[in-house]
Amino acid sequence: MSPEWSDFKILIALAQGGSVAGAARTIGVDGSTVSRRLSALEDSLGARLIVRGGREFAWTTEGKAALSAAEAMAGAVSAAAQSCRNAKLEVSGTVCISLSPAFVPIVLSKMLPVLREKRPALKLDVRGDFRQVDLGKGEADIAVRMARPTETDLVGRRTFEAGWCVFSSITYAGTRGTPASLSELREHQLVLYDETMHSVEPLRWLEAHRGPNFLRVDNLEIASQLIGAGGGIGLLPAFFELNMPGLLRVFPEPVTANAGWVVYHEAARDLARVRAAVDALVEFFEAHAALFSGQAR
Repeated sequence: MSPEWSDFKILIALAQGGSVAGAARTIGVDGSTVSRRLSALEDSLGARLIVRGGREFAWTTEGKAALSAAEAMAGAVSAAAQSCRNAKLEVSGTVCISLSPAFVPIVLSKMLPVLREKRPALKLDVRGDFRQVDLGKGEADIAVRMARPTETDLVGRRTFEAGWCVFSSITYAGTRGTPASLSELREHQLVLYDETMHSVEPLRWLEAHRGPNFLRVDNLEIASQLIGAGGGIGLLPAFFELNMPGLLRVFPEPVTANAGWVVYHEAARDLARVRAAVDALVEFFEAHAALFSGQAR
């Protein structure tokens, strides 16, 4: 039979109360309950823990070791409880944020300096991930997604509108020209997205304008590099042009849009550091709404 943590509390009460009666008063039970739980602990440990002499008692060697273990456990429980209370109240520590690699430069350059000044004790671990991380498994604390979360245990805040533009490059335009209308897109080499990505509407938008010449890629970063190198015309979030000066808008305005979401697990709802990081992300995207929507050039 394994010992119960509640029985170890009896040892602490005995040490504090100095007797069985004193232990009973300390934890608010009767003396017989103390004796019964002490006997249960001795049986589970297979050792005598105290030697009684009238109202007084003496610790055996095994009893002293068990008391030391009980005090260590109580200390660990107290520290864990304090840590949990602090996490709910103090904006400090590290928060891991997962987002598409394309977001990383703008977040690092425009958001982090502001956050460092406002929340110096809060540290952000910003990670560029091609795949969708599992927040339920703790792979990150917060994620920026371009689709509303469908998992029931995730909390999502719709934060910004992402405008998508048709891009070429200066190199491509210089050799192949650019279409003057949507109907002319089918005459050009197009960079399309793998069909597994078509659950996000903008990633399938260009399919309706597909001609005989096209190739497919399975992530935005490869698409942007290919388009920027003159490999074809494709659809990218408007803000990509901020990090890639060689991109050239084929049409001046965004042709489609979707919502960006800041997502976190409901278990992190009460953590002050996570709430502060979520608020900082929301403020950042709201402050740069024109940039992400594609209205700012």
